[in-house]
Amino acid sequence: MKPILVKGRCLLLAITILPFLHSQAEPPVFQWGNWVAPKSANALKNPLKGDKAATANGEQLFNAICFVCHGNHGKGDGINAAALERRPADLTSRRVQRQTDGALFWKITEGNPPMLRFAETLSEEQRWQMVNYVRRLAALYPPEEAVAEGKKTAPAGDANKASLAANAGSKEVVAPEKEAAPVAAAANPFAGISDGKQLFKSICSACHSIGQGKMVGPNLRGVNSRHDKTWLHRWIHSSQDLVKSGDAGAVRLFEENNRTVMTDHRYLTDGQIDGILGYIEEEGKSISARQQTAAVTSQLPQAVVQKIRPPSVYSEMVTYFLYAGFAFVIVVLLMVVSILNKMVLK
Repeated sequence: MKPILVKGRCLLLAITILPFLHSQAEPPVFQWGNWVAPKSANALKNPLKGDKAATANGEQLFNAICFVCHGNHGKGDGINAAALERRPADLTSRRVQRQTDGALFWKITEGNPPMLRFAETLSEEQRWQMVNYVRRLAALYPPEEAVAEGKKTAPAGDANKASLAANAGSKEVVAPEKEAAPVAAAANPFAGISDGKQLFKSICSACHSIGQGKMVGPNLRGVNSRHDKTWLHRWIHSSQDLVKSGDAGAVRLFEENNRTVMTDHRYLTDGQIDGILGYIEEEGKSISARQQTAAVTSQLPQAVVQKIRPPSVYSEMVTYFLYAGFAFVIVVLLMVVSILNKMVLK
C-alpha cells in the first residue's frame, strides 16, 4: 500500500473519531462566569422535586448560609458581595435557572471559591432542598429580563410564568458574557445588633461550631486563647487580607483548612466582633463546666449520686410499696404463729 494512501486513511479515521471522543468527554469546569458542571451532573435526578416541605427547608438553609453573598432575594447583592473579588451569581437569572437540577446540586456540593463546598457540611437531602429553593427564587423574584419580556409579550401578571416556561427542562449552556458590574454595598441587616449569641447564630454557625468539632471551618471553642484579640478582629474582617500580608498564623490556618476562603465580614463593627468572641468564650466555659460535672459524677459512689440526683416520684412509690408489702408479710406471719401457739396449748 502506498504511503500516501495510509496517511489519507489515518487522517480520515482521525476526522471521524475525534468529534465522537470530544462529545463523550466531560466539559471542563471553568471558574466564575463560565463555571460549568460536568456532563455527568445533568443526569442526577432531584428526588425532592415538587416537595413543598423540602423547599421550605431549603429556604431556611438559604437564609442561614447563602444570603450574606447572594442576598435575601438571590440577586447576588448580599452584604458580603461588594467585598468579593467577583460578584456572586444572580440565582434568579436565566443563566442559572436554565441549568439542570443536577448541575445546581453538583455546584452546591463542590463549591467554587469564594463559594464554599458543602459536600461535608450539608447532607445530600439538604443540598437537594437548597436546589428546590433556588428554583423557587425565580418565581418569587423574577429576573429583570423576564419582567421586561413579560411586559412586551405576556399579559400582566404572567411574567413569572413566562420566565419559568423558558427555563423548564433546559440544559446548561454557557456562552461568553460580559463581566457583571460591581455590586453596590447592601444595607447591613445586622446594624445595631450587639447580642453576641444572635450574631454567632446568624453569621457563624453555618460554618463553625463551639465544641462540636470541625465543620466548614475549625471548631471555635478556645479560639480566644489561641489567638490575639487584635489578630482575630483582622481575621474576621478579612482573612484573605491577612493571608496575603504573609502573616504566618493566617497562612498556617488557611492551609490547615484546605485553603477554604472564609467570607469577609467587613460590615461587623469591633463591638459586634467582641460580642461574638465573648459568646464563644462563655459557651466554651459552659461546656467545660458540664464536662467536669459529668466526670466527677461518674466517679462518685452510687449512694452519693442518689443524694445529688434525688430519685424520681415513680421510684419512691415503688420503694414505698415494697416496704409496705414486706411489713404486711411480717404481720401475717406473726398472726399465723400466734394461732398455732394457741392450738398447741389446747
